[in-house]
Amino acid sequence: MRTTKAIATISFNTPEFLELKLKELTAAKKISFWAFIVHQPEDDEGGKKQHIHLFAEPSRMLQTDDLKSELMEYDPSSPSKPRGCISWISSKFDPWYMYILHDRKYLASKGQSRIFTYEPEEIISSDYDDLIARVRSIDMLSLSPYSDMESALKQGITWGEYFARGTVPIAQVSIYEKAWFLLRDTITERASRKNHPMDLEELEDLPYEPLE
Repeated sequence: MRTTKAIATISFNTPEFLELKLKELTAAKKISFWAFIVHQPEDDEGGKKQHIHLFAEPSRMLQTDDLKSELMEYDPSSPSKPRGCISWISSKFDPWYMYILHDRKYLASKGQSRIFTYEPEEIISSDYDDLIARVRSIDMLSLSPYSDMESALKQGITWGEYFARGTVPIAQVSIYEKAWFLLRDTITERASRKNHPMDLEELEDLPYEPLE
């Protein structure tokens, strides 16, 4: 695939090799931004092996097969089979970021759950200031309306204030308003009870979307 757009892959490289190679690609002005995080194996993810979720933005037109070749790493434990990555796919930073942290609310909105969760501090990036700026600009309303509403309610924001932000689609105002008050009542009800079900943590694993 030839592309100038953001791409992502799953890598089985060692983190040390991958970081060094990505810095070389950045210095060569092939990649302008990259970020990755190491994930522990789960039953339906990464072939039950430790793996890395990698996001990159090309500096110029790239052939992803060439980029895949750049990440071939000699493995002394298996000389005939070097470490590397699977095929690159087109990606967007916002959903990639929410997925790689295994954010429970985001996953629940996709009908998924995971055993492990991760922290932003675990991400290795070419530019941490750029990474932080990207994270701060994530549109949670479009990614997970439930999570965005819950956050606003916990901050004490009223429906009128929430609507006044201008992020609620006009054609769906009545739907969002109904969801807002249902969620508000649910949060209030749960706050008044003890031992309520931790529904997000009890979701069974469903087929996984590998890269976002």
